[in-house]
Amino acid sequence: MTLREAFGLVALVVVLQLCLGILIYGPLKPAPGLELYSIIVAVLVMAAVSSSIVVALYAVFSRYAAERAVRVAMMTLTEDERKVLELIMRSGSEVRQDQLRRQLDFSKSKLSALINNLERKGAITKMRYHKTNVLKPTKEFAGC
Repeated sequence: MTLREAFGLVALVVVLQLCLGILIYGPLKPAPGLELYSIIVAVLVMAAVSSSIVVALYAVFSRYAAERAVRVAMMTLTEDERKVLELIMRSGSEVRQDQLRRQLDFSKSKLSALINNLERKGAITKMRYHKTNVLKPTKEFAGC
């Protein structure tokens, strides 16, 4: 669920509650002592409660979805890809590919293939830097 969808749900709830308020106060002749002011207050309270529920659910579900996506992606990695990704994440914000090759003792072609696979899977980003590449974990994997 995106933030836009969450706001759409809140807007839908508010519109439905306003329609219900208009229906109660309009053609259905309100009960004695029921004033327009009390209906407006009730609609505003319901809108506030439903909005807070939507915001809480959005926060919980978006965090859970991101964590689950990372866990599923980590399960699809080979052992060598996992080693490369762990070193990139441990290095902080970024690491150069030539430094990574020295740490892992992989051949250039093997490390290049592993990095291309990780980039294709959305785990890292690769930017050219002189004769090597600068590797960074994507924001989804940066917090692992």
